[in-house]
Amino acid sequence: MDKRLQILREAMEIELNGIQLYGTAAVHVEDKQAKEVFQFLSDEEKKHYQYLKNAFDSISKGEEIEFQNLLPPRIPFDSIFSQDFKRNLKGKAYEYSAIATGIILEKNSIDFYRREKEDAESPAEKELYEELEKWEEKHYEMLNKEYNDLKVRFWDENRFYPF
Repeated sequence: MDKRLQILREAMEIELNGIQLYGTAAVHVEDKQAKEVFQFLSDEEKKHYQYLKNAFDSISKGEEIEFQNLLPPRIPFDSIFSQDFKRNLKGKAYEYSAIATGIILEKNSIDFYRREKEDAESPAEKELYEELEKWEEKHYEMLNKEYNDLKVRFWDENRFYPF
């Protein structure tokens, strides 16, 4: 199999993991705002998947990658969780774990796209991976900010002290 196709297949798998994680979180969280944010993230990962699938299909047909410069979307949320949710974090382990898992997923995606961008054989492939890296960085920043904002309060309210 063409190396580029193998890379794109791995990238599509990464995006499918994101679709699954965020889609499941959107169904299971109780906070209305968090449901919207996780659904937004799932929809974003679907766009990434389709973007990669289009590139995969083009290369499979012997065509060049059709690259469309898509700027990372403006994330329309200042916070994942509502203020009501943040006032009582006791027993909210699922929600907190979804953010922590999302951070790992996004970081791994960023690292993957950065690595593949450096090894890309054509300018179009390099652009593709750079574009996806930027999108994932936006997701990572949002999740990481929320995680850090809630971490100490979550630990206190749930009597969880890992250190």
